[in-house]
Amino acid sequence: MADQDKSILKLEICALERAPMRYDANEVTVPGTQGLFVVLPGHAPLIATIELGVIQATLANGEQRAFAVNGGFAQILENKVLILSKTVEADTEIDIERAKAAHERAKKRIERPTDIDVQRAEIALRRALIRLQAAGKPASQS
Repeated sequence: MADQDKSILKLEICALERAPMRYDANEVTVPGTQGLFVVLPGHAPLIATIELGVIQATLANGEQRAFAVNGGFAQILENKVLILSKTVEADTEIDIERAKAAHERAKKRIERPTDIDVQRAEIALRRALIRLQAAGKPASQS
C-alpha cells in the first residue's frame, strides 16, 4: 500500500457475468443491511452485508456516480472498498424506459393480485425503483 495515495479510496464493484468496475473515489455511500454507511479514506476495516439499494460514489475527479445493487457484501480494508453483488448496474447503463415499464408492471400486479406471488411483485417493484433512483430518474407519482 506504500504506493497508494492515502487520501483516495480504490472502489471495485463486482457482479456475476460482468467485468469488475474500478474507480478512484473520495467517498462511497453503501446501503448496508443495518443502514446506510459512508466510507472515507482511512475507514476502519469492515465487512458488511448490503441490501438492494444504490451505492453512491464521489469519484476522485469530482464526478458523482450511482450503482444499483441487488444486495451482497462490502469489504473495506486499507482504503479499498470491494463490493460483491449478484447484479449491479451503473447509472449510465440503466435503460430508463425498461425500468419504468417494470415499475408499472409490478405496481399493477400488487394492486390486482390474482395468482401472482405478491412478495415477488413487491421485490420487482423495489428493484425497479432502485434502478430509477440510481439513474437519477424517480418514478412518476401516479
